[in-house]
Amino acid sequence: MLPIWKDKLSIEKITDRWSQEIQPPTSWEELLDFFKTAWWRGQWKTDGPLTPLALLKSMYRSERGRDLTTLVFVTKEDEEGIELADGGLLFDNNELERPAILVPSNDPETWTEASCSAAFEVLSQVPLRKYPDRTIQFLMMEIDRDQFVRLLAAYGLDMPKFWGLPIEKPSEPHEKAQNSTHRKQLPPARLEVRKRGRAPDKLEAVKREMRRDIEEGRQTVASLGAMREKELQAYGGGVSRDTGRKARAAILSEITKEVMKRDIREGRLTPAGLREMPENKLEERYGVSRDIACEARDEVLSEIVEESNHDK
Repeated sequence: MLPIWKDKLSIEKITDRWSQEIQPPTSWEELLDFFKTAWWRGQWKTDGPLTPLALLKSMYRSERGRDLTTLVFVTKEDEEGIELADGGLLFDNNELERPAILVPSNDPETWTEASCSAAFEVLSQVPLRKYPDRTIQFLMMEIDRDQFVRLLAAYGLDMPKFWGLPIEKPSEPHEKAQNSTHRKQLPPARLEVRKRGRAPDKLEAVKREMRRDIEEGRQTVASLGAMREKELQAYGGGVSRDTGRKARAAILSEITKEVMKRDIREGRLTPAGLREMPENKLEERYGVSRDIACEARDEVLSEIVEESNHDK
């Protein structure tokens, strides 16, 4: 397995490669929970706007809107449970299967990182399977190599072999000289073509924005799928309903295919199991519409067949 020479890697790439070499053997799900725990505790950060406080607010709103049913958020004014030392609550009813997260108030706009520290700690200990709709967000997060090294050192873990030192970039004067030489060698025809190049396709721009919203916690697969068409028009600085609808279908299909492939790659599902899964189960498992789930399944299975034929 060749090393990867990059400054940053996604958590999906790290957990996939690291799980293949770490000793004692550890599944990618366990490694993902390791990153999740450290992230909630502030032991590493992403470059984007997705912070523990932002994600906590998003999850709270999802739970209040009944989109998130595996956790329950409560305040000290609630009389449903007894507060524990770690910031959680002990319940006397059937809520025991739903981890309770104590938040400062019912108004998330008043929350601060300091006032939510107890909630962060509880969420750091709650398995990610208790809020699976956020799994994709964690997998899409990126961590730079320096943070990764510091995180491993804090837990006394050895640096894995799959992530090599980033390749040094040429110095700025050298890079400018190379670019200048390259430009001089370009024939006039190529320069003219580049000058007249059209602007990026609107559909692709909207897809990138939707994926970024999911990565940074402003949307989930479920909430994007449930969004009304007139709300989709706000993407990309304003688009037609048709463009918004097509972009949503495309990005949900792409993400669903990514998750299906990972399920097969990590042994949670076989190609035969995916093929034989009833449509209602397929829809439930991947959190998208039946049409999108079935289309994604067909494409994934087709790619597997093509890869198999190519290997023969």
